[in-house]
Amino acid sequence: MKPTRHLAIRRLALFPLAAAALIGAVPAHGAQSFKTDYRVSIYGLSIAKASFSTSVEENGAYKVTGKLSSSGLASIFDDTNGNLDVTGHLAKNGPVPNSYEVKYRHGDRDKLTSIAFTNGNVTNTTNVPPINSKKKNWVELTPADLQSVADPISGVMVAADRPDEVCAQTLHLYDGQTRVDLKLSPSGGVAPFATRGFKGDAITCTAKFVPIAGYQAGRKAIEYLKNSSKISLTFASLGKSAIYSPVQARIGTQIGTVTVYATRFEKTK
Repeated sequence: MKPTRHLAIRRLALFPLAAAALIGAVPAHGAQSFKTDYRVSIYGLSIAKASFSTSVEENGAYKVTGKLSSSGLASIFDDTNGNLDVTGHLAKNGPVPNSYEVKYRHGDRDKLTSIAFTNGNVTNTTNVPPINSKKKNWVELTPADLQSVADPISGVMVAADRPDEVCAQTLHLYDGQTRVDLKLSPSGGVAPFATRGFKGDAITCTAKFVPIAGYQAGRKAIEYLKNSSKISLTFASLGKSAIYSPVQARIGTQIGTVTVYATRFEKTK
């Protein structure tokens, strides 16, 4: 498997997995904290892992810090390690991001993506090195594309009063380069889910990948995700938070199905 494909897989996997760091994080009587760990695999082989710590203040302000790294055989061919920081506040309709920053080292190169938000709208994006937008068939971002969007962590949180409302949502995501929508639809009913720190009900949705802008039209990987990929997201909610987050994801790619699984999903305070 080519190193660039490893990187693309992990980048895609961030959309469903990272936001679960905030499960159950709603304004409460006193601060709360959470720990979440994830494993990303293909053909049963681990290719990446992630660990997140989340703190939520009484006023609803939240902060997420995370570590991401390649693992298993993938680390031999494509060594990547990174750190992630997200801040925002919890509103009635779900998390509203203030800032998103990921720094990582891919091989011998250091990279950074930073996004600033105001009221759910992107106000600034920094990429180091800069994104190459002069590629053939590049779909440029417009100001309208960056309105009412969220980062890959905050954006996969779903506010719903009941589990059957979760799969009626469309998630508007922006990772600093690409704007995509994930259109959810029902795929079965509620089923039990258990992992370290959590045991309860979960609901699975299918997701349609819709690229909006900030990508190279006609690229095989994008076309596959858009037209052929089978994607499912399994959501759960801690207690009566009315916030649902992914605990598992399956993403069909040209080289196989990538699975993201929460190995720890725990409230620590």
